[in-house]
Amino acid sequence: MIRKSRLIILAALTFGVILLGSTSLIQANDRTEISDYSSSMESVPASLMYDSEHPDEIYVKDCGVFVKMERPIMDYSGMIVAHDLQQVTKETAVIFANGDQYLKQKGWN
Repeated sequence: MIRKSRLIILAALTFGVILLGSTSLIQANDRTEISDYSSSMESVPASLMYDSEHPDEIYVKDCGVFVKMERPIMDYSGMIVAHDLQQVTKETAVIFANGDQYLKQKGWN
């Protein structure tokens, strides 16, 4: 009697393991593979690349909005100038970045 009950329990466990194992294999086969998007990306046009590297406005948190100047300012007396975005403070009036000149227009709201 004990031997028969152990055999039934062993058969039930074996059946359960096979059932669970086969369902996980079925789910794994049904998944669609995600292709590597970097291999299918096209190159960005030169005009868009220039626009992304030379923005018209730079927003610096807690410091203000700086707008690209069409004509460079020649007299910097009394102005605090930053040559790197990491150096910008609340008192900064002019930023030189990306080969362009940006003038502070308004404070951060």
